[in-house]
Amino acid sequence: MEEKPYKMIAIDLDGTLLSPDGSITPRVVKAIEMASLSGLRICFATGRNYTECRTILQTVNHYDKAVFVGGAVVMDTRQNLTVHKTLMGEQLAAEVAEYLESMGQVVLALQEFEACEVDYLITDNSPLNEPTRLWLEMNRKIRMVPSVAGHSHQHTMRLSICAHPTDISRVESQLRNRFGERILCHSLKVTAYDVEVLEVFDPAVNKWQGILKIAHEHGILPQQIVAVGDDVNDLPMIRNAGLGVAMGNARPEVRSAAKQVIGSNHEDGLAEFLEALVKSHNAQPSRENVNDAAA
Repeated sequence: MEEKPYKMIAIDLDGTLLSPDGSITPRVVKAIEMASLSGLRICFATGRNYTECRTILQTVNHYDKAVFVGGAVVMDTRQNLTVHKTLMGEQLAAEVAEYLESMGQVVLALQEFEACEVDYLITDNSPLNEPTRLWLEMNRKIRMVPSVAGHSHQHTMRLSICAHPTDISRVESQLRNRFGERILCHSLKVTAYDVEVLEVFDPAVNKWQGILKIAHEHGILPQQIVAVGDDVNDLPMIRNAGLGVAMGNARPEVRSAAKQVIGSNHEDGLAEFLEALVKSHNAQPSRENVNDAAA
């Protein structure tokens, strides 16, 4: 039986679209453009929030729906409109923040920017470690508060800490023992900034669920989706997509879960893969792609 063509490709940012230094190579930009013109609907899926992605999306000329905050948010970037969000429960967020602060951790609570006009609430009663200091040097709007646990969590999407890998591993284990299935918890390595981050979400949140919301809107089936990523928050989409693809620089567990492993992000692995996918003609325009091209 002839293999069904792919209609959507979900692409992670850090470690996948982005080079190790956080830049996007001209070859990757061109490959994204070629893939879009061939009929693939491009869906970026990232752990970053929208304000941290604007420059990246502009570089690849992407103005469509995309998945942010690890799946907690789906946005129409053309209209700057949130079409779906999953917040942490206020009580749960307060409990997790209190637990982390009790261990002397500086907690970062990611907020809905539109509602709060701030990206993060940050604990102000503990000294900043070097990873957190590096994180705060990035272009984000923050508000220091005496205690994140004691602050309102009406608009909290994610809690996180930045720390050294040994500390991250210890805290992650303690969180899992304390909260179990009440939370989704994972650690990520942000290579471009040499920072390790521990993230905590509502357990319903993952990139794949956000991708499915966009795919369903366009009549695209799960088996018609290609998903490319490198870190643990990419596992749900890599395992469930019609073609799950791991970058050469991906974590071992991500490479093991993928159906295909491609070149690394320091050797234009994503561009090479997209070029081959387009050349194989294994992509078919969805109705919306055809209409967009006609317009």
